[in-house]
Amino acid sequence: MANIIVLDETIANQIAAGEVVERPVSVVKELVENSLDAGAQRISVELTQGGITGIKVVDNGCGMSAQDAALCFQRHATSKIRRPEDLNRINTLGFRGEALPSIAAVARVTLTTRTAGELGGTAVRIEAGQIKEIAAVGCPVGTTVEVTDLFFNTPARRKFLKSVAAETGQISDLLAKLALARPDVRFELRSGNRILFVSPGSGSLKDAAAVILGAANLNSMLEVNCQGELLAVKGLISKPVLTRASRQYQNFFINGRYIRSSLFSNVLQQAYENQIPGGRFPVAVLHLTIDPAQVDVNVHPTKMEVRLAREKEVLDELTAALIKPLQSTGAIGGLWENMPARRHERQATPSLAGSVYSEQRAAGEPAPPAAANRQTEQQHVAAEKSGGAINSRQLHFALPLKSNPSMPPVEQTERITEKQQDRADSSENILLEQQKDYRPAVFFPALTPTGLLPPTYVLAYGEGGLYIIDQHAAHERVLYEKYLQQLQQEVVAQMLLTPVPLEIPPHEAQLTVRHILDFNKLGFIVEHFGGDTFLLRGIPPQAAQAPGEIFMDLLALLQESPSRQIDMSLVIDRLAASMACREAVKAGKNLGSLEIKALLSGLAGCRQPFTCPHGRPTLIQISHEELNKRFKR
Repeated sequence: MANIIVLDETIANQIAAGEVVERPVSVVKELVENSLDAGAQRISVELTQGGITGIKVVDNGCGMSAQDAALCFQRHATSKIRRPEDLNRINTLGFRGEALPSIAAVARVTLTTRTAGELGGTAVRIEAGQIKEIAAVGCPVGTTVEVTDLFFNTPARRKFLKSVAAETGQISDLLAKLALARPDVRFELRSGNRILFVSPGSGSLKDAAAVILGAANLNSMLEVNCQGELLAVKGLISKPVLTRASRQYQNFFINGRYIRSSLFSNVLQQAYENQIPGGRFPVAVLHLTIDPAQVDVNVHPTKMEVRLAREKEVLDELTAALIKPLQSTGAIGGLWENMPARRHERQATPSLAGSVYSEQRAAGEPAPPAAANRQTEQQHVAAEKSGGAINSRQLHFALPLKSNPSMPPVEQTERITEKQQDRADSSENILLEQQKDYRPAVFFPALTPTGLLPPTYVLAYGEGGLYIIDQHAAHERVLYEKYLQQLQQEVVAQMLLTPVPLEIPPHEAQLTVRHILDFNKLGFIVEHFGGDTFLLRGIPPQAAQAPGEIFMDLLALLQESPSRQIDMSLVIDRLAASMACREAVKAGKNLGSLEIKALLSGLAGCRQPFTCPHGRPTLIQISHEELNKRFKR
């Protein structure tokens, strides 16, 4: 008896369907992409129980004839390609003829469609891949596809589906990306009787981005518009002040197709090199237009991964396109991004003993004259020699630091408020306070600071030789361990006199509602104000610097695995890291001698002083042996 048999067509279709249809969001993706290929300008998606029970996609595209409606459920039946060479120039989102037969193999499907040239339409009802009925019906021009009881005949697949909220969230996220891909199309998502998401369909990418990313965030975005030899790039990228805790806010499209690409994400990250802290990621909506002959989209069944024929050249052009708007607007440098070009220049870095920080000046107030600066420096040096205390109005020990009068004014969001100044002045040195709560878990060398290496490094020596400390990474570690310990205890929310309004993207609004009680435990008092608007009424005291952005970082963590039971220890760890990253002293801040000593003392008191929360080193050592070798002694 033969061991090899030919599988039944039904079983073969179910296996093939598993490559295309993984969950309800896969069904929505395939159906909506068919609608876009049909020229639809309005697409409505209705969900029942997160799409598990029912999905209905309605479009006003060109529709299908009665003959095409009956034929479209056969495997590899497609209107997109005709000849083998067509595979080398794919201009449509779909082309393999697998979507409808794959969906029909694992669900009950009803398709209703009509073209503009026909008086009546056609309805096709199919179940588990078998056509049950074809009938003439009255209907508007376009196509409606209703999918019910997904995976009813493959219960093993159905039991692995996530919760209704999680499946709905994935579909909402997908439609948001499609709306960014096609801002000229009006998308609408409904769940039951509720409207979850509507895109404007005005044709403006900014209008679509305002709805999906938030109007406030749109003000911190830069336009990209560049034509190269191999590709054209258009879209929006964030200024260095707008970052997120994950890459999920980075959207890349090639010829209108949303793709996932670690290569593009790495190029984007490199464009911001040294401008944003480690572990932070810029926001982007980038449309790349490339000759279809140079792109292979037939790599994966989901068609969300591509190969490029001239990959290196394309990446080089993309890098140049991203750096250009950052440079032209003065955004590179982060701290000076909104200043007019060449209006301010970096002045020479002051000596270690003479590095002082004066009272925060009002926006636009001229810098004090050089003579006043010299007088202040002389006071500082004299006080240091005498061992006397420096008034915190002359030297601000608490970090984040005030701006240096020798440097341009910083972004308003980074300026410290009067209330924060009063809190800072009540303590001589916050950094020295922080080390009281910790006992180092590892040996940390005794270091003596010797100078600065702009823009972000502190030089010190110790028994082991020369040490180079990254001031941002070091301060980040100190703050992280402090906040981690505080958040692990009971957090008492600090109520705000004026609530902070938050525009939560539609695909995250349900997630926010779901975890409101968990947010309360962490000190974030959130109220649903209606629609996509939430009010942040209370915050943990550690998040006072940027409460809205820190909350969005927390939301991003939950978005990465929305179906999982919330892991509070992981959330607390990431929240502490996010707050530390935002409050740590930035590159370009010239620290005074006492501030450097306090930073090194705080670092020495940490349990894990040699890396920041994101794993980057806080310091590197060059031994005496290495120095002697370099100097050939």
